[in-house]
Amino acid sequence: MIGRTALRFLLSRHGNQHVAYATKTAQKIGIIGLGNVGSTVAKNLLKSGFTVSALHDTNPEAGRDLPRDIPRPKTPRELATMCDVVMTALPAPPHVKQALTGEDGVLAGLRSGGVWIDHSTTDYQQTLDLANEAGKKGIGVLEAPVTGGMALLKQGKMTVLVGGDKQLFQDCAPILQQSSKMVLYMGEMGTATIAKVISNMLAAVNVVTMGEALQLGKRGGVDLKSLFDAIRFSAGNTYTWETEAPLIFNGTFEPDFTIGLHCKDLNLGYELARKFKVPLELHAHAEQIYNRARVKFGDDVGSTSPAKLLEEDLNEPLQIDGFEDWTYTIEHVDGSMAVVHTTKDKAYMDK
Repeated sequence: MIGRTALRFLLSRHGNQHVAYATKTAQKIGIIGLGNVGSTVAKNLLKSGFTVSALHDTNPEAGRDLPRDIPRPKTPRELATMCDVVMTALPAPPHVKQALTGEDGVLAGLRSGGVWIDHSTTDYQQTLDLANEAGKKGIGVLEAPVTGGMALLKQGKMTVLVGGDKQLFQDCAPILQQSSKMVLYMGEMGTATIAKVISNMLAAVNVVTMGEALQLGKRGGVDLKSLFDAIRFSAGNTYTWETEAPLIFNGTFEPDFTIGLHCKDLNLGYELARKFKVPLELHAHAEQIYNRARVKFGDDVGSTSPAKLLEEDLNEPLQIDGFEDWTYTIEHVDGSMAVVHTTKDKAYMDK
């Protein structure tokens, strides 16, 4: 186990070995994990003219909509030998560790001077430990969890939170910018993981309170579409309200981000709180509700499903017309992020 100070020393020893990654075709990029994030990152890079040299996933059916002529080596190590930059986008800490370590792992195959970029939302201490092992081999590491929702990732507008060596971050920024409209450098290794976990903790509390608020409004006789708009233009508004309430209204409950993954992130938050000795009363209650929804509905339902618990408890569905083809994008205005709601044919507010 390694701390930040020792890790900073190790990375400084190897920092001058990394070349700039500003040119699209000079560097060979490999991607491990072809779920929602990994496959979309691959598409964004290819669309922008970058060289994606290899793909890998333990599920042979994953990423089948990606070009068939891109090699699919059998192991992460084999992929790493073919690449200058390896990007991982994996569900949970054990998957990251398995892909990086051992005789078939990335660290056994990636050359000195290569770079590992991890888009996974994973364990803080494990991130430091793996970065330490990579640093001993002369491999640069950036943690780069993504946030904002799959709709934005597909548009290349996700926010990427980055931790690690600042020069390496600047060198790799052109790669990261293909899937993000906002790339934020958070600081040394571990800081981006903490920020991403906190974001998902806040989202969970928002989802729980949102479900309660919608039920209160409906039982009080308030039209739910009118309530949605009222909160959007009031002090109670949040990004979660704007982007998740419509997924309750249309009954999909955010299928692109599962409750199993969200519960994993909430547990990561609990582990951080224990490490840094911070009490989490509201988070603990929200986590209990999330786990109850997970047990009842299964790991693969959408992450907004805690609101469905209250629907069933009260026998009060929250689905309404007008959100069947709803989607959203974002605009950055004076340093802030504004959500733009649309339906298939026109802006949401014009309906």
